[in-house]
Amino acid sequence: MRGCLFTLLLGAVALALLVTLGLPPIAAGVLTGAVTAAGLQADDTTVIVSSDPPTDLLGLHADEVRITASDATFRDLRIGSLDITLYGVNLPARTADEVDGRLRNVSLVEGSQSSLALSSVRLTGAGDEVTASSSVPAADAEALVAGAVESAVGARPSSVTLTAPDQVRVRVSGLTVHGRLLVTRSGDLVADLLDGPSAGDRLMLLAASSEQLIRLTGVTVTGSGGLRLTGRLSVGLVG
Repeated sequence: MRGCLFTLLLGAVALALLVTLGLPPIAAGVLTGAVTAAGLQADDTTVIVSSDPPTDLLGLHADEVRITASDATFRDLRIGSLDITLYGVNLPARTADEVDGRLRNVSLVEGSQSSLALSSVRLTGAGDEVTASSSVPAADAEALVAGAVESAVGARPSSVTLTAPDQVRVRVSGLTVHGRLLVTRSGDLVADLLDGPSAGDRLMLLAASSEQLIRLTGVTVTGSGGLRLTGRLSVGLVG
C-alpha cells in the first residue's frame, strides 16, 4: 500500500514538474516556429510563455506570451528591435485576446520602391484587429514628398509645406502646387494634386505591396507639420 501511494505521489510530482517546467518551453518552441512562419527573421528571437495556473497550458492556452528580437526583418520591414506581448493566447487557434507592443528603428528593406524610416511603431488591438500607429517628424515627411515629386517631374522642390489635417503645398520649378494626402483602399499613401498643370493627377508617396506587414489605413498632418500614420497588421503574429 505504501509503495502504491509512493508511486502515485511520485507520478503527481513528475506531472507537476512537467506542467511547471516542461510545458512553457514546449509552447515557446511552437510559437517561435509560428512567428518565424509568419515572416519574422532574427538571430535572437525570444518567446516567453507564462500562465497562472500553469495547468492551463495543458489546454494549450497561455495567459501571456512575450516576443522580443533585435536586428530583425519582418516581411518588408527591417526592425532594430521589437517587444510584443500577447494576452489570452489560444495556441491551436493561433489567436490572442489582446496585443500590445512596439517596433523601434523601422525601415523598409532594401529593394523597396519607397523609403521611410520610423523611430517607433506602436501595436495595439485584439484578435485579428491589430492596429499600428506611428509619427513622422516634419522634416522626414517633407523629404518623403520632395523625393516623390523629384521622381515624378525630375526637379527637386524648393519647398514643401504640410498643413493639418491633410494638405500639402509644393513649390517646384517656379510653380506652387497644392494637394491632399490620403491612403487608398489598397494601402498606398498618395497625394492628389488639386491645381497647376498636373491637377487631377495622383502622386505616389508610399506604395503598398503584397509582402507588406502593415497595411496603411489613414494619414493626418499634425500641428507641427509631421504625419500621423495608422494601419493594420496584415498577418497574424502567431501564424
